[in-house]
Amino acid sequence: MRNSMFYKQLEESGMIHRPLPLDEAEYFENNIKNTVVNAFRVLDECNSLDFWEVDRAAQMSISSDYLLDENQSIKFISPTRFDHWPGSYARIYYTPYLTRIVNNEDWTDFDRISLSIRPEMPGFKFVSLHIQLVNEGDEPVPDRYEREGCHNINLKNHEWNHVSIEIPNVARDKITAFKIGYDMVGNETEAVDHACFYFSHIKLEKLEKTAKWIGWEPEQNEVIFCGTGYQTGSIKRAIAHHSLANHFKVVDANTGKVVFESELDRIENEQGKFAIMDFSEVKEEGNYLLVCGETITRTFPIADNVWENSIWKTINLFFAERCGYEVPGVHKYCHGNVLNHHGDKSVVANGGWHDAADMSQNLTNTAEGVYSFFQAAINQKDNVQLFERLIEEGKWGLDWMLRTRFGDGYRTMGSGGSVWTSNIIGSCDQMNSEAQNLAIENFMASAAEALAAVVLKDADPEQSRYLKQVAKEDWGFAYEKIDFEEYTEAMDPARVSSPVLLYSVGVLAACHIYETDGDVFYLNKAIEISERVMACQQLDYPDWDIPMTGFFYRDEKKDQIQHYNHRSHEHEPIMALSLLCKLLPNHPNWTRWYHSIVLYTEYCKQSIAITSPYEMSPASIYHEDEADKDAELFLKQQAFAHPGMLDEYKEQVRNGMALGKGYYLRRYPIWFSYRGNSGLVLGTGNALSYGASIRNDYELEQLAQRQLEWIVGKNPFGQSLMLGEGYNYAAQYVCLPGSLSGSLCVGIQSYRNEDVPYWPQSNNAVYREMWIHPSVRYLLLASHINRKSKVYGWLSEHADSSLRAVCMLTEKEYSVQTAIRTGEFSLELPSGQYMFYCDEKFTQLTLVNGSEYELTNEFNNYTVKYELIEQSIHIEILVTGDKEVNFECRANNVQTVPVITATPGHTTKHTAVIESNNKPWILVLVPDGIIQNKIEIRSK
Repeated sequence: MRNSMFYKQLEESGMIHRPLPLDEAEYFENNIKNTVVNAFRVLDECNSLDFWEVDRAAQMSISSDYLLDENQSIKFISPTRFDHWPGSYARIYYTPYLTRIVNNEDWTDFDRISLSIRPEMPGFKFVSLHIQLVNEGDEPVPDRYEREGCHNINLKNHEWNHVSIEIPNVARDKITAFKIGYDMVGNETEAVDHACFYFSHIKLEKLEKTAKWIGWEPEQNEVIFCGTGYQTGSIKRAIAHHSLANHFKVVDANTGKVVFESELDRIENEQGKFAIMDFSEVKEEGNYLLVCGETITRTFPIADNVWENSIWKTINLFFAERCGYEVPGVHKYCHGNVLNHHGDKSVVANGGWHDAADMSQNLTNTAEGVYSFFQAAINQKDNVQLFERLIEEGKWGLDWMLRTRFGDGYRTMGSGGSVWTSNIIGSCDQMNSEAQNLAIENFMASAAEALAAVVLKDADPEQSRYLKQVAKEDWGFAYEKIDFEEYTEAMDPARVSSPVLLYSVGVLAACHIYETDGDVFYLNKAIEISERVMACQQLDYPDWDIPMTGFFYRDEKKDQIQHYNHRSHEHEPIMALSLLCKLLPNHPNWTRWYHSIVLYTEYCKQSIAITSPYEMSPASIYHEDEADKDAELFLKQQAFAHPGMLDEYKEQVRNGMALGKGYYLRRYPIWFSYRGNSGLVLGTGNALSYGASIRNDYELEQLAQRQLEWIVGKNPFGQSLMLGEGYNYAAQYVCLPGSLSGSLCVGIQSYRNEDVPYWPQSNNAVYREMWIHPSVRYLLLASHINRKSKVYGWLSEHADSSLRAVCMLTEKEYSVQTAIRTGEFSLELPSGQYMFYCDEKFTQLTLVNGSEYELTNEFNNYTVKYELIEQSIHIEILVTGDKEVNFECRANNVQTVPVITATPGHTTKHTAVIESNNKPWILVLVPDGIIQNKIEIRSK
């Protein structure tokens, strides 16, 4: 189902060769700006400079240039750049402040600040500044990381902007200053070299009600749903405040007809009390809304391709973030004097994509971005326009990767800063960095290059040949250093370094190189390194009160569980092992690879229960003494580390769910400066999606979709974290490029050292900062989910017959006529569990998105039951159909026969023996060599 309005915008953008428009009416800030004000106090009319101070680098004055309600205003002027670098962090020149002195006032009775601001900065396409409260009471503000009490404001140039910021979360019992700061970030050539702002009408306000900013429960009378919509075959649920009425309806938004109605389910858990609306039975594509008592939601679609629009919007973000390219309405050609050096050689390192709201760039996000674009193209190959545009954008990042490699393992790992530069080599704003030779990044580059070589093989054979060559070279440079862990402080404070990540991307890259030309050397290396990946996994039952298995440690020593607290690579081991399973379905190690995937994805199923009903993937398992055991390693893994982090660590850990023996499962990571979990949620979502495909597991696929739903609005705050997608998206920290449709922020954080969601209106880095890392993960996951499954076959015994497929969830029926002589057919279906009927025969299949299934004349059905008695597995197999079935037995930690032969109409019995009760076991039955129809029998 196509959104005609969006598609018109898409066409008008030239299929994103100009940025898409952003619907500002849907901003969260617009939704709360008319909140009833019960009381207010004027802090400053801004018609006098009494109580005001200004930084020495800036100027202030009373001005009549632009009157507001016939009142004067305070004029603030600052340069945008200096003629030298002051050595400041992130290569911002400086931040001059305009400060309103406050005499130790208690503002606790007020929960919003409002003011009017007018920027006059010709040539600037986007303008921002920030305000900072200073509190010297019981709780100092700002905090150590200068996050609390800080709010970045996105402004429209050449007009008065009325700005308000809710502050119920900010300590304000002894306010000593209200500061307004401008980050000096340079200017484009056509823009003025000074910033000019006017300020008026600063007020403190007491609201009737503030917006939700903490906790799991929805606001009263609110229904939280997926603003992007729901796929036709998916589980469709909304989450409501527990006090809502008992009955709800689903209404067709076009006709007003009630298409479904039901009672709400009530649940109560550690997260709170909730009412659940389950309308999974709605089967027809269309636009709908939910009605519950007096509460009516906005409309949302139900369609097979609901994730497509957000994929286009993600492309829009990357297009607008291009470096060294004129993006209409965003910026001109940029950063022509960003250089990377290697000995006596240098390259101009602009190109690719800016990394975030600043103008930096790093290889990790670029390489994984290129990989995601080409994999998304494979996933969306049936949509020609989307397929071609994904490849085009992927090639833009690929060009930067190739231009900035020196051919000896050294390459640009990071470049740029947080300013607009002059593009003149030799000027004071020239940015320099040194090339590095790092194994993880070279493996990542190799994987992206090899995958691109596969995709471009027919369209551009010469580039494909070259990409295969450099992929092998880069893989070799990385493999030479596979036994070494490398830390670097240069350019990328969010960099992750761990052996399990190194091994995983090494396997992934080697597999893709093998796909380019069948070179078995790389396939054998992938098999070899996969042993290291699995050696990092928890395979035995731990002696905990709540034992968990399947998660990964940092390395084979298993001293520390692998954690991610900002950038996430949670999916990498599962992607790597899945690709091996796909390439080598009959390899002797297949069962061990498969079992590793099963263990991890079952761990995900078990752990996700602690965020019910949202089913947001939790962060990780931590031990309370982990930081103390290796403080040096712990601090190496933190951005802007300081010894005080060690004191906070245990408190954060113990606010998770106790598992026993000092281990805790945290919903949110242990983190300090860098907070926001979009990358973590989407990284695990990708692991679930890849696991679902390999296991043919519909439940896993649905859990993967829950992670997308969390991002686009089905979270406790009912806010989409992607600008332009869904509803109620909040302003983001976008200090240089401005607000862009498709922009994803770093994500929802937790409150201080607690383990609950925290999402105040305060707009600052990093949690509300636009960052391409979560967009990289989103693109990969959404493209994987936004597909149908395919059922095909040659039913020669049922030629010229009607084949019907009935979805067991929605009862929707699909049909196709088989060919007259051959019985050939092909049917595309949404994921789900189906019954297939043809003539007098029937069979049941579970379908997951993107997978293919062959239906044969036999229409065999398999019923497998088992009973566990001590270490014996007593299995009973009942087959219906026309012929006997040979079940190949693939086992791990189980002794069994190679093949079980089952005769239709008879119960076939077999006993297998578990080798060790101290670790999980699995028996996979593969009927007649058809791996897609496999049946799992495993430990619970």
